[in-house]
Amino acid sequence: MSDVFSRRRFLGLSAMGLSTVALSACGSWGGKSSGSGSLRAAWYGGDAVHTALEKVLAHYQSTRSGQKVGGEHAAFADYWSKLSTETAARNSPDVMRMSMTYFTDYAGRGALLDMTKYIGKTIDISTMEEGVAGSGVVDGKRYGVGQSSIANAVFVNRELIESVGAKVPTADWTWDSLASWAKAVGQSSNGKVAGTSDQSGHLELFEPYARQHGKSLFTTDGKALAAGQDLVEQWWAYWQDLRAGKGTPAASVTAAATGFETDPIVTGKAAIDFGWVQQIQFLQGLMKQELEIMTIPNLPNGKPGLYVDSQDMWSIAATSTNPDAAAELINYLVNDDFAIKTIGVVLGVPPSKHAVDLLSLEPKSPAGKAVAYVQGLGDKAATPPPPWPKGYSQLSTLFTKISQDIGFGRSTPSKGAASFYSQSKQILGA
Repeated sequence: MSDVFSRRRFLGLSAMGLSTVALSACGSWGGKSSGSGSLRAAWYGGDAVHTALEKVLAHYQSTRSGQKVGGEHAAFADYWSKLSTETAARNSPDVMRMSMTYFTDYAGRGALLDMTKYIGKTIDISTMEEGVAGSGVVDGKRYGVGQSSIANAVFVNRELIESVGAKVPTADWTWDSLASWAKAVGQSSNGKVAGTSDQSGHLELFEPYARQHGKSLFTTDGKALAAGQDLVEQWWAYWQDLRAGKGTPAASVTAAATGFETDPIVTGKAAIDFGWVQQIQFLQGLMKQELEIMTIPNLPNGKPGLYVDSQDMWSIAATSTNPDAAAELINYLVNDDFAIKTIGVVLGVPPSKHAVDLLSLEPKSPAGKAVAYVQGLGDKAATPPPPWPKGYSQLSTLFTKISQDIGFGRSTPSKGAASFYSQSKQILGA
């Protein structure tokens, strides 16, 4: 399936599976808890993420006498499997990367340390963008510190669009105008190029769509969907109509797109794609044609749906024997000039103006475009929603599965929406 929004895609690109980095005297993943003067830090990601963080941690140790940091990393799915096992054994890494997909689950079961006492003292978040600074709080307690800014975006292959005799959509486009345009592209190319990739299975994009309709995705307590069943059905009917009109690739093409390399915009089977803005770096690296960035479509007189926040954070294990040192490391990761320059944009758009200015990015580079996009949203961006509730990962997987069933004719938008709504009650209410 096409999974460009998934954190598995953005930060789990490496096919190498689990890997352990011996930056200092440290054990393999799953080793014993760190002693005084040593820390274990763990993260998920692809090769670019690993390389940057290895270099940053090595530099951190070189500037702090006696401080040792053992780095452990894995691809996204492997990471959560290992972390779940370690958490159950009360042997989590001191500092760990947390995805919003699982963040509330871990915070809710007491696996993360409340870092409130470190904010403003050991950890400085005063220069961060408001949406990022506010991330990482559950029930009034600080369980994470945002590393970067993130926002939904559309990636546009202008050269491919013009090659089939079409024009790039204008910035004021709506979901209806996207549908008409996408079907026209597909029909003008005799089905060889669809206007857009199929986004029917992405709960991360459905959320701003719901917000544009004036609906939150979840209730305030996170125990139920706030967006109605009718809106879910409308979403899936929209994409079903696009598939039927050649506006998106066939369901089989979407299902086969399991990584950036097979993404429809990379293979030339779709002219535009949706994703988190910083993913332009990974897509562009696989393409000759230059990609541009646009905001997602809206509704006529629709409410703001886009928002900027941090979907990935640094957290401290509740079982850490050295939380003070762990807090110092997190502050270094988000504020130190060497760390900022080395990490660049591989973890997302830097969370402060100081960090962005420090990078001096070429405006036409993929990273430069991502930064400009986030900075340009300004008042167009709505207030970020609360952290995704417990069960979000399971709900997202269900959303994708039902969308695939609809795409392959095994279900309908109406039946799928009813099933999703029914099962969501059990998932979120558990």
